[in-house]
Amino acid sequence: MKSKGISFLIIVLAIIIVISAVRLKTYGQQNLRVSNLDTGERYETIQEAINAANIGDAIYVRNGTYYENVVVNKTVSLAGENKSHTIIDARGSGNVISVMADNVEIGGFTIQNSEWTITQSGVYVYHSSGSRISDNIMRNNLYGIHLYYSGENIVLNNTFSDNRFGISLTSGTANVVSSNNFSRNQDGIRLSFSGYNVFSKNNISSSIFNAISLSTSTENAFSNNTVLNNGHGFDLTFCGYNMFLDNNVSKNEQGFSLSGSSYNTISGNNIFYNTICGVWLGASSDNVFVNNHLVNNRESFHLETSEDNSIYHNNFINTQVDTTQQPSCFDSVNFWNDDVEGNYWSSHNGPDENRDGISDEAYIIDDENRDSYPLMGIFSQFNILVSGKVYAIDVVSNSEISKFHYFHYPANRTAVLTFQVNYTGEEGFCRINVPNILIEPPHAVALNRNASLYSRVVHSNTTHSWLYFEYHYPQPGTLTITMLSQEPPPWYQLWFWVIIGLAMIVAILLLFVIRYRMICSEQKKVIQAYELKMHVREHFSTARAFFETDVERRKGKIQKFEKKYKVRIRPRKDFEDMIRSIELEKEEKDKVAN
Repeated sequence: MKSKGISFLIIVLAIIIVISAVRLKTYGQQNLRVSNLDTGERYETIQEAINAANIGDAIYVRNGTYYENVVVNKTVSLAGENKSHTIIDARGSGNVISVMADNVEIGGFTIQNSEWTITQSGVYVYHSSGSRISDNIMRNNLYGIHLYYSGENIVLNNTFSDNRFGISLTSGTANVVSSNNFSRNQDGIRLSFSGYNVFSKNNISSSIFNAISLSTSTENAFSNNTVLNNGHGFDLTFCGYNMFLDNNVSKNEQGFSLSGSSYNTISGNNIFYNTICGVWLGASSDNVFVNNHLVNNRESFHLETSEDNSIYHNNFINTQVDTTQQPSCFDSVNFWNDDVEGNYWSSHNGPDENRDGISDEAYIIDDENRDSYPLMGIFSQFNILVSGKVYAIDVVSNSEISKFHYFHYPANRTAVLTFQVNYTGEEGFCRINVPNILIEPPHAVALNRNASLYSRVVHSNTTHSWLYFEYHYPQPGTLTITMLSQEPPPWYQLWFWVIIGLAMIVAILLLFVIRYRMICSEQKKVIQAYELKMHVREHFSTARAFFETDVERRKGKIQKFEKKYKVRIRPRKDFEDMIRSIELEKEEKDKVAN
């Protein structure tokens, strides 16, 4: 009995030991929250996983807080389980993540609490290219992301908040920064000595100083960004050849601020409700401002010692008491039109006797600055994509324009352009510039698809037509304007007649060739006949010579024959006599035969 009890006790103890070991192993594995998806190995820290990884491996990091300063010195990808709950925290010391290799991918993390000295960053990209940083939260860092001497990287769909700089590029080239959200940073985006970078579809708001600042940077493009409620929207210092297209810049202190900057293009931007100035220029020249909408800014344009800037096709609109559309120019003379058209000024009500959409009176800014061709309505530009090519259509109207559509029906050679006007019940007008390749003259214009409108071509050239038409409708509302053109049949088109002309020329040349060959053939036959006749004449002359020689040679023998036999031989007189005799004998034989 005792032996059985001891055996049972040993078995129970063994089971307890095994269970404890399994639990310890399981607990240890649960602490290994970092996995290499390619090798299957698990690690306690991100850095351990990187150190053990092969080039190209994917490292997966589960939710949790990792107090590390991660150094990525080889091409790997880091993926967090959830960007809100997978946190890498530097605890105020150094960079959170340092990228020192090419083609690194980082996504799915909260990256926070870098050191706030020199260039310490949430993600510090050093002499690296081809990396992708996406879907992360960058907060409480000196730099959320700092691209230092790095190019061709992509920064996509990240959130930057409470950093000194959201993202900074120093000597960075050809990087793409798109669809990111910046809020409550001291500066959202900063560039210095950087070029050929693209910034698009970013939202930058509530920056203490600048939403986007550029210093000594060229050839960068900013498009479709929303810049809202910052100190300065775009701030440029000693910059040139940058492009700012289709951005929404609203409720900042200054929308655009340029200092010592030239040859930049600012086009298609909405510059609304900025509390100090929509656009401010200081010592800046040769910039182009075109097709921008400046609405209810405290001051629309302010220029100091800035000359030779081209400013046209912009809309200066003010409806609030404490705003002004009147630009302020100090020691600055600029071009306020393109020698044909200028800007729309909401307070200008000059006449338009010739009905071309351009006022007959200039808009006076000051003694040295004037818009000689102010527009009678708001300028709008719409782009139509046809067969992979973009065509611009310019519209000047006192109605709000929307819903542009273009249709082409090759079967019946018809082109249709439709758009809507928000009509207020007053006299409406529209002057539209249409590429002839889209809608060929002559044009027909209809209101609400049935009532024809009288339209007049105010200008045309080989590529475009400018049409002006007016519309009246008793009730305010939305009207549909339809422009229609039907391509003429082939016999109305130049190329058709060119082909017909070439075909006729070819036919005439072919007839000339045939006639020439016939003449040559006839001449050849005449020459052959002549040559044959000459050849016969030569044979006849030879026969005559033989005959005469033979007669002379036989004359002595004939005389001997006559003496010997007492007969008289009468030879032919000559060769022609012999020929005639032969012909007579042949005729006699023919008669006898018949």
